[in-house]
Amino acid sequence: MAHSLRSRQVFTKIVKQPVEDEEPDHTTQSNQSTRVTTTEGNNAGSANQLETEKTPEPVLSKERTSPELKPWPRKRMLLLLILFRWLNAALTQTYFAPDEYWQSLEVAHKVVFGYGYLTWEWRTGLRGFAHPAIFAVLYKALAVLQLDHPILIIVLPRMLQGTFSAIGDLYLYKFARRMWGEDTARWALFCHLSSWFVFYTAARTLSNTMEMILTVCGLFHYPWPLYMLKGSISDRNSSSVGWYLFCASLATVMRPTAGIIWIPLCLWHLARSQNLFITLLVDMIPMASASLSCSLLIDRLFYGKWVFVHFNFLRFNTLYNISSFYGTQSWHWYLSQGLPIIMGTHILPFILGIRLAGRSYRPLVILMMWTQFIYSLLQHKEYRFLLPLVPIAMAFCGVCLRSLSRTGRATSLAIFILCTNLPACLYTGLIHQRGTVDVMGYLQTIAHAPNVHFKVPSVLFLMPCHSTPYFSHVHANISMRFLECPPNLSRYSMDTMYQDEADIFFENPSDWLKSEFKAGSKLPRYLVFFDVLLPKIKRYVSSKGYTKAASFFHTHVPLESRIGNNVVVYARPLKIPLAPA
Repeated sequence: MAHSLRSRQVFTKIVKQPVEDEEPDHTTQSNQSTRVTTTEGNNAGSANQLETEKTPEPVLSKERTSPELKPWPRKRMLLLLILFRWLNAALTQTYFAPDEYWQSLEVAHKVVFGYGYLTWEWRTGLRGFAHPAIFAVLYKALAVLQLDHPILIIVLPRMLQGTFSAIGDLYLYKFARRMWGEDTARWALFCHLSSWFVFYTAARTLSNTMEMILTVCGLFHYPWPLYMLKGSISDRNSSSVGWYLFCASLATVMRPTAGIIWIPLCLWHLARSQNLFITLLVDMIPMASASLSCSLLIDRLFYGKWVFVHFNFLRFNTLYNISSFYGTQSWHWYLSQGLPIIMGTHILPFILGIRLAGRSYRPLVILMMWTQFIYSLLQHKEYRFLLPLVPIAMAFCGVCLRSLSRTGRATSLAIFILCTNLPACLYTGLIHQRGTVDVMGYLQTIAHAPNVHFKVPSVLFLMPCHSTPYFSHVHANISMRFLECPPNLSRYSMDTMYQDEADIFFENPSDWLKSEFKAGSKLPRYLVFFDVLLPKIKRYVSSKGYTKAASFFHTHVPLESRIGNNVVVYARPLKIPLAPA
């Protein structure tokens, strides 16, 4: 890799150079052709570019820019961002998506402590262990230090994820600063930190969150064309092919869908490179091979056999469309509902920012449109799938606010954004869908209570599958069972007549309980379910001696008919044998 260690050499010949820190006078240059030839060798020596003729000028360049602001101290800024994301983690006490527990923490808990639940994806080799391994290392450190207290098992992963998100925040600032300058970068960071959806997901242990962080890090290091770089000279020269390929490869290893963003960017990089074969053979192929090899080795250790999870992931979700078993949406869902909702009140400055940025930044807009188009081809859609695009959108918001700051209207818009997003941050983080998390704290207390039970307590969750965290939030090897909902894996096609265990239960809950627990069967000590289910099973639970033990508020607005406003716990009385006289 001697080629990748070559120092950067930049030779630029410019026929006409504008005064530094000022925009060129395009009126006097309208009939002139500014020819810039740049041979640019970075850490991999392959970001060579040839920019000819006059490039498209952004709308912002028509206005006279204010003097460039001094950059914020990076170390102090990172520390403040980490503290902010730790506060974010503390204010995240609700339930969002099953994957934040079942595809990360639960898997790591199983590997480190020997008990936990692996969903059908892990039994079929559909998931890679690269993402859960992050939290497995944390759990292992706690176990070695004998600090694996349930509170630390729950809190520290979110603090770790918050730290990663703080690094992503810093790189968003650096990315916007490199593309547009310091003032735009500050506004972009403000928009990102004030976004209700980013606040809602930044501290959650989702692979989508890590994908967003790695994507924005890679975008900062990506060798963008010179006409897109309006930052300082040091910022413009901060591209690194090695680092951007590392971020892109790691993001794709953790979540294969990251390739939707990075494959077009890598192809565009190749198209603009003068040394195409050197870029391909020295930079891209070795990095891709190394990443794939590491992924295969990690999965080999976890599965105990060679498993190509990326192939399985694409096969199940594209060829067999298994993901549609968990819900389908219309083709325009991301455009008509997904993006507008996650952007919230940022949607207007986002649209205006695209217009103000001008044609020079169309590659970023095309990248967002391309990603949404590919996602729209799949029937199963979720808000969190758009997380990697949020930093780009917030950068465009920064362009809008920077333009408005020249007329003194940015402050009013910023206050409006803050006032509309702050309540949403607090409500979604502290109130909406918190019952399924709180009930696990209640069960954790029972499981760890000394000298209360003469036998291990048993719990049955009569809820839609994966409605709660599991062993990663109890941290005790007790007997727990939930209604499972794997797709029909007996044949790789969607069977319209197929019903999972949860569907069968909710068709007739009382009959299911009677058939599952026949006379003489051992009943679970605790039943956990939403309050909307109680009228259907009240007679059964009463006949078996169950009484209400606890209730936890869940949400004001249930998102489906099987979910209620509260989570309730019913328990059978504990029979304590009398000691002989």
